Amino acid sequence: PEGMVFLKGGPMIMGSKGGSEDAKVTHKVTLSGFCLDKTEVSTSAYEACVGAVECEKAQQDVSYPGITPEARARLSPLCNARRDGRENHPVNCVDHVMASKYCGWKKARLPTEAEWEYAARGSTQRTYPWGDDPPTEKRLNACGSECMAWGEKNGSAMKAMYEGDDGFEATAPVGSFAEGASSAGILDLAGNVWEWTSDWYGPYSADDATSPKGPAEGTERVVRGGAFNGFMADWAKPAYRWKSAPETYNHAIGFRCASDPT
Repeated sequence: PEGMVFLKGGPMIMGSKGGSEDAKVTHKVTLSGFCLDKTEVSTSAYEACVGAVECEKAQQDVSYPGITPEARARLSPLCNARRDGRENHPVNCVDHVMASKYCGWKKARLPTEAEWEYAARGSTQRTYPWGDDPPTEKRLNACGSECMAWGEKNGSAMKAMYEGDDGFEATAPVGSFAEGASSAGILDLAGNVWEWTSDWYGPYSADDATSPKGPAEGTERVVRGGAFNGFMADWAKPAYRWKSAPETYNHAIGFRCASDPT
């Protein structure tokens, strides 16, 4: 489909001994071919679904467990929906159900955790989507000097992943970092916004698996890829796992869609 990249699938080693603790149970996974959006879903693309009365409006207020009133006031302006000049930025502040419904409207679905990792890493166990070289301000939108400046201006303590300025205090227009493309040409698989996957979060099994879909139930959904405010290089690694309550509206979480070839 237009805007998607076909990945023929195949075997990979999922997880990493040098990654997060919950990714250290490495195991062989074999995937069937699938298609994945080349970029994260933009605000304008999501608004088209809202206009078709198939999607609920993306929120303009951040909400996640434990958020304080001060943090809500500081972070809610980072929600992109219906903000001038952010039409081509990734839609964020959408919960898991909203992301799933958008993909369904596009006759697609959210990618599985295994599909997402395969798209970002392939069969060669790359350290990052672009290869093995460390993150820089040219390869992804994470926390650099621009992010530190935003933190000072807004009274928020920040840490930097790299010294350079990537040009964007918060999210960037989707597809802005060509040097960070995966081997298949997929963009923003590291940085900009974390991305919802379809999987419930759960521990890995060491057993070989074919096209796994994660646990049958759970309390948190897997998100992948890191975000514009990330300061740990590990967060940009395809094997890194993070999770979030599915009902959260987070300024640092967006999504992209997958589909089965027809």
